[in-house]
Amino acid sequence: MAYDAATSDVVLFGGGVSSGPLGDTWTWNGSTWTAQAPTTSPAARLDAAMAYDTATGNVVLFGGYSGSTWFTDTWTWDGSGWTQQAPPASPPGRAGGSMAYDAATSTVVAFGGQNRHGELFSGTWTWGSN
Repeated sequence: MAYDAATSDVVLFGGGVSSGPLGDTWTWNGSTWTAQAPTTSPAARLDAAMAYDTATGNVVLFGGYSGSTWFTDTWTWDGSGWTQQAPPASPPGRAGGSMAYDAATSTVVAFGGQNRHGELFSGTWTWGSN
């Protein structure tokens, strides 16, 4: 979940219920949850990291897992739809990591998380222009 300053909404993607991971997108405007229906979305997943990228005005989503799949994909939300990105390098697949925007460098910073074996990551990755 991340706050989208461009739309003044909170954006929620995925999560899980007893039957498995979810792949839905919801927005919260401060009083109402609204189910979104983008034409393209990330695969259903748990524990993805999300942050708002002030430099681009988009929410960035990375990683998460679903069953035996540990995602290494990056997606951006522009307020109405998801777009899969194709960065030249990506962190290893992880779940439970943290992301935040760093105004000093105009980048989204990703840190931590764990892999499918429960091993913890300590590396830092950035998304955006340095």
